[in-house]
Amino acid sequence: MSHVDQACKPRKNLSNKERWAVYNALMARTNGGKRRKTTTREVSDLLSVPMKTVQRIWNRAKETSHGGGVDVSHKRGNSGRKPIPLDLDKILATPLHMRTNLRSFSVSVGVSASTLQRRVKEGLLRRHTNAIKPSLTEENTMKRLEFCLSMLDKDTLFHEPKFVDMYNIVHIDEKWFYMTKKMEKYYLLPEEEDPHRTCQSKNFITKVMFLAAMARPRFDEEGNETFSGKIGIFPFVSLEPAKRRSKHRAAGTLEWKASTSVKREHVKDFLINKVIPVIHERWPKEDLGKTIFIQQDNARTHINCGDKDFEEVALM
Repeated sequence: MSHVDQACKPRKNLSNKERWAVYNALMARTNGGKRRKTTTREVSDLLSVPMKTVQRIWNRAKETSHGGGVDVSHKRGNSGRKPIPLDLDKILATPLHMRTNLRSFSVSVGVSASTLQRRVKEGLLRRHTNAIKPSLTEENTMKRLEFCLSMLDKDTLFHEPKFVDMYNIVHIDEKWFYMTKKMEKYYLLPEEEDPHRTCQSKNFITKVMFLAAMARPRFDEEGNETFSGKIGIFPFVSLEPAKRRSKHRAAGTLEWKASTSVKREHVKDFLINKVIPVIHERWPKEDLGKTIFIQQDNARTHINCGDKDFEEVALM
């Protein structure tokens, strides 16, 4: 490379890691704090750094070594762009609906979104996910409090109240699931073909309701799982004969059909004929004979407490 090309080449600012490498290379070639005349050129050629830069790093290290520590960083105390101050009062005065994303938030407080992002990273601002809570009446609150108190172990009330272990409670709930989604993401090999998915109408994708029953899992003293707590997941589907023939099957062929609506009698049938038998089958043997509670929410499709048909099967 000619001297003209070297002079025209823009100067590169070394990172602090590179500056420390230069300093360590100089120290490795120093004897008693003194350098040979050729040391600067040797380090310059070794690390491809201009000789003047090597000299500046050495001088910077000598200037800062009197305080007990060595600093070869290229940024001094008050160098660089000053941080943009945030008006905290203006932030507090900004309504919450304008603080749901950085773009609208930046417009409200008059700073760029990147500045707000840096303040989030620094901890001056925090991201908060807010879940809406149910509006409770005084009666609702009292009912919830009574339920919580009913879970206290009566033998521990007078010295150190504790909750019961809840091993004898089975929680049930229902949820709709779509058979597929309009858009799916897959990870494929380069030579794999793209999947071809079809349905009659992408605006009316078939959905199925499932009833899930779950209890608390159990472990032995060594941490090994003895009971997973998974009672089962039961789909609300039924076998129905096809009303008309088609090119795929003859009329009268039995087909699985998803229930389009789930009513109380359907849930009751599942509890009596599916959930309770599986509980009897899978429940730990050491708890046989103990009372088991099935906990449900206040959905309208759930059976009432004291249902005679349910109690008759549960007591068997």
